[in-house]
Amino acid sequence: MTTVKRRARRVAADEAHAWARNLRLNNPHAKLTLAMLSLYVDGDGYCFVSIPTLADDTELSAQTVRSRLVWLEEIGAITRIPLWKDEYGKINQDGRGKRISDRIRLMIDVEPDVIEAGARGDFEGVSREVSPMPQTGLNEPVETVSPTPALRQPYDSAEGLISEPEPESSPKSPSRGREGDREALEESEPEDFEPAWQAWPGHQAMRRDLALAEFRQLEPDKQRLCRAAILPFVELQKRLRRDTMPNFHLWIRQKRFEEFPNARLPDPPPARRWIEGDELAGLQLAARMAQRPLRLVEDAERGRGLWSTKPHQPDLAAMGRFAGDDPATWLQVELGTPQFAAWRDRLALWLGVEVEAERVWVEDHNPAVHDLPALHPNFRLRKSKMVLRVPADWPPHRDGTWATEEGECA
Repeated sequence: MTTVKRRARRVAADEAHAWARNLRLNNPHAKLTLAMLSLYVDGDGYCFVSIPTLADDTELSAQTVRSRLVWLEEIGAITRIPLWKDEYGKINQDGRGKRISDRIRLMIDVEPDVIEAGARGDFEGVSREVSPMPQTGLNEPVETVSPTPALRQPYDSAEGLISEPEPESSPKSPSRGREGDREALEESEPEDFEPAWQAWPGHQAMRRDLALAEFRQLEPDKQRLCRAAILPFVELQKRLRRDTMPNFHLWIRQKRFEEFPNARLPDPPPARRWIEGDELAGLQLAARMAQRPLRLVEDAERGRGLWSTKPHQPDLAAMGRFAGDDPATWLQVELGTPQFAAWRDRLALWLGVEVEAERVWVEDHNPAVHDLPALHPNFRLRKSKMVLRVPADWPPHRDGTWATEEGECA
């Protein structure tokens, strides 16, 4: 006689199994999965069992078990908590190490009527597609849902999935209210949700209505943190070389964004404005002084000018008064003088570049002495100075005014 090793009896298994058995889900495969899941419950209502084990217990395909777990979570019968095992063999929820089977909690404390209502489709956001048989709810379904594969018939490939599958595409639950109520609900969508939804990788294959329902339950400051935490979370996934992303609504429900309390949204880009007139003329003069090319653009409506994100600069517009002057008549301020430093700093502010001084010869070239070898007794260096050609002794003040000879603003 072959001796079969019996499973150890769980303390809470009888109560949990009775709870699962008494639920009316109108979904045989989901109820069978829930009943088998209840056999692994501990004293706190948590289950830890792999997908292959559940598939073997229920005699269903692994993909069928996955889809039923998704459906059971959507109707509120279970809650799944993703787990990882690090290099030291410690199980954690922080994303460290290798992904393992989820810890599943049976929602025994929830009223059975609430779960059964969700199974009937009475609640917004409950998936009905995974049901193996037609279901009758308060409203007729908008679309006819195809029947699921028969027992043991494989689904499409789900390679890479553990116990966190992408949800099956399914039609949104029919609205229970008037059309105006639905429009009002859409208008009340939080402003941070749409940018967060668009930033979530793979959102095209996920349920937007489920994510929105979870997002609405967050406080405004948590909504903003949730949106800001997406970027560091995605970067963490890349560093850990994880190819699959969790469903957005589950990530929100589990408050995974709180793992990044210091996440901040980037500052919005400054508004652009069109530079023209005296300010444009002053900018062209500044580029000539710095000997830097300035590329202007042609706009069909505005003409020739330049786009900039800087605010209006009155001192640059004040430079427009010298637009018609010949640069050969400009003053020369020497390197090391206060005037040179003032113009250098102002040009760096206007153009964002470091201005270099220009070498100017102060004596005529004499080949008899200047072209001799450096060791020749008659050799003499040609005198020069480093200068910056400017239209005035001092740059204009930041408010656009100029200084008089006495040093006061005119």
